[in-house]
Amino acid sequence: MPKKEGKRGKSLDVWAPEWEPILNLAPDHIDDFMWMYSVQLSDGTRLQVYKHYWTRNSLHLDNEGRAFVFTGEGRYREVEPGWLLSRVLREDFFSKESDIFVGHNYVSDDDQLRRTRAATRHRISRQRSRYVIEHCGLWFWHRAPRMGSSSGRDDRVLFFGDDIEGVPLEVFAAEEAEGTLMVIHAMDLRDRYRGLYREARQWRR
Repeated sequence: MPKKEGKRGKSLDVWAPEWEPILNLAPDHIDDFMWMYSVQLSDGTRLQVYKHYWTRNSLHLDNEGRAFVFTGEGRYREVEPGWLLSRVLREDFFSKESDIFVGHNYVSDDDQLRRTRAATRHRISRQRSRYVIEHCGLWFWHRAPRMGSSSGRDDRVLFFGDDIEGVPLEVFAAEEAEGTLMVIHAMDLRDRYRGLYREARQWRR
């Protein structure tokens, strides 16, 4: 299970541009990017950072075809490359205020899945929630803004998909210590999330 904080990284004193990662991901857009610098992650992964000339958004790519976003405090989190490219090229894909990132194949063992009392308010069973989490294939991580310098973040993992009977659901959860996933909200899909539901549907397992 991916950790909320992501991997630590630091910029390297390297000034020779490497273009292979972005050529592999977006060869048709290469002229619209400038190489900025390299980053070394805590696991040894090296990222190349490219900034788009017009949107001023950045791509963080490694040589294996993976993409990352900077989540603050010197940390980087892996996301789906195609989604990130779309977000960098089209600022209206998700507004910057939403601060939503995307990942694939969120794994949570049954003994690591818990529920708050509020999660039962809409009469969605544990089995229905778990089915959506296990089969969605694409999850959305919402990084909530800080409410003050002394308070933590109220981050959420968002899942959109059909339960075993084909009923569209929205399931929101919070990551806890030791890989535990706490379901805090589950209900029938609301209209405001149908766009994210359609995005996730094509990755369903």
